[in-house]
Amino acid sequence: MENSAVTRASILVRTLDQGLWSLGFFVFNVTAGVSLTVGEFASLSVGAALGFIAVGTSRAWGIYAPIVDAARIGISPEDSIDRWSSWRGTLFFATVVGVASFAWTSHGGDWGYAAAVGALAATMVISDLPRQVLIIRGSYSHAALLAGLYAVGALLAAGTIALGVDNSALLPIWFCTLLIVLAAGLVFCGTATSTSKSDSHFAIAWRITAEAVYLGFGSQIATLLLYLIQDDTATAGIRFAYSLVFAPAFVIIQSIQPLIFKQFATLSAQGTRAVLAVSVRWNIAVALGLGACGVVGYTALSTLFSDIGPAAALPYVVPVGMAILSAQTFEVALMATRFFVGPVFTHRARLASVLVDVGSQTTGVFVGGAAGLVWTLIVLSGLRIAVAVAVLVVLPRRDRTETT
Repeated sequence: MENSAVTRASILVRTLDQGLWSLGFFVFNVTAGVSLTVGEFASLSVGAALGFIAVGTSRAWGIYAPIVDAARIGISPEDSIDRWSSWRGTLFFATVVGVASFAWTSHGGDWGYAAAVGALAATMVISDLPRQVLIIRGSYSHAALLAGLYAVGALLAAGTIALGVDNSALLPIWFCTLLIVLAAGLVFCGTATSTSKSDSHFAIAWRITAEAVYLGFGSQIATLLLYLIQDDTATAGIRFAYSLVFAPAFVIIQSIQPLIFKQFATLSAQGTRAVLAVSVRWNIAVALGLGACGVVGYTALSTLFSDIGPAAALPYVVPVGMAILSAQTFEVALMATRFFVGPVFTHRARLASVLVDVGSQTTGVFVGGAAGLVWTLIVLSGLRIAVAVAVLVVLPRRDRTETT
């Protein structure tokens, strides 16, 4: 195992890792955007949205819940992961998302394409676990190698399509790339596991996992709803905004946030002030990064790329940017507080947030279509940021010994 401390070198390697992974996802998405029809890309967007929900759920069960549980009994994050429990959860979530993606996208009658989307979504979930385990264990260079394989596969797919090969080759190449990443990840992870658990580990695990489901649906409901009302252009626009405009910010956020979570676990023994200081600095960095991406992305789409598919993202840059910022701020607030309060609070906070999200966005879409969704996202984002700040500043100010 490599040195797992959160050092400048580890952050640089993690940023390289996430940069390569995001490059792969970016190239796959751009290739899909220019080679598939709007309807096909919209279906792929639904599969990706459901895949993201399942990936977050899998990480919650197999990665984050063990870390929280281990911190409560004095075990380091690196020694917290139960290999078999993690894999059982991941395989279950992958199966569910594969079936759900097929069911959601097969209404148009193209069952073969729907099956391919479902298989791809399931493989996204399975291939994610080994890399996340390596990250938590501090094996950042091995995780970066997996990301490099993913980027190479994406570039191969782009080159294949550019050479005039049938566009139907894209999804098989993407699928095979993920399988290669999975196989290499299994080799790098080895057989190390942990069996140390507290008496409350199951309660912690199911609540954190349920929260991930809530958060996932709350963050992806816009794509799913727009697809249901058969607005393929808006569905594609939302996906382009997430996967293209804000991709650089995701590189930073997704590379450092697991390290932030580890840092919270380590600093929690020092009390709330140490964790709060890191939370505030991280939220400021996220806001600046998203703002820069939004300005540059909107300018580029409205000038240099105004006549091609990704320009469909223009109406959604501001609402999507605000939605991402509010979701990240809220997530960091709950990450920080869960080490100092009982799991019931964070579970209820997540559930309440998502119920408001789903209810209001559903109303916005079915009443006002895409325009209704835009205004709903803007209003909800402002409210969520305000709530997150309140949670971060007020609620965690208690000693862990008061936790129930």
